[in-house]
Amino acid sequence: MKRRLSWIIGIVIAAGLITGGYLYTQGIGARPAFRTAAVTRGPLTSAVSATGTLNAVITVQVGSQISGQVKELHADFNSVVKKDQLIARIDPESFEAKVNQTRAQVDAARASVLNQ
Repeated sequence: MKRRLSWIIGIVIAAGLITGGYLYTQGIGARPAFRTAAVTRGPLTSAVSATGTLNAVITVQVGSQISGQVKELHADFNSVVKKDQLIARIDPESFEAKVNQTRAQVDAARASVLNQ
């Protein structure tokens, strides 16, 4: 039994050496191929192509104190704006009409006070 085990171990070692030798000799002839080119001077260009998602570092809510129709728009989506920069102009017609209506009510109230 001991003799048989030593034969099996010897055969396994011999097979490993033969396989290793074969693979080693096959690897010597298969060297990687390199391309060469002459060195030249010229402008450097760098290009990056990537895909992904950008997220804003700071998100700001923009609003107004009054509501109405926008007459002029001075900024677009994702535009860079600075503090106190005019972004949009609201149509003043509805506010002017309300001011005129309130003035008429004040004038009517004054007239009714004077008639008493």
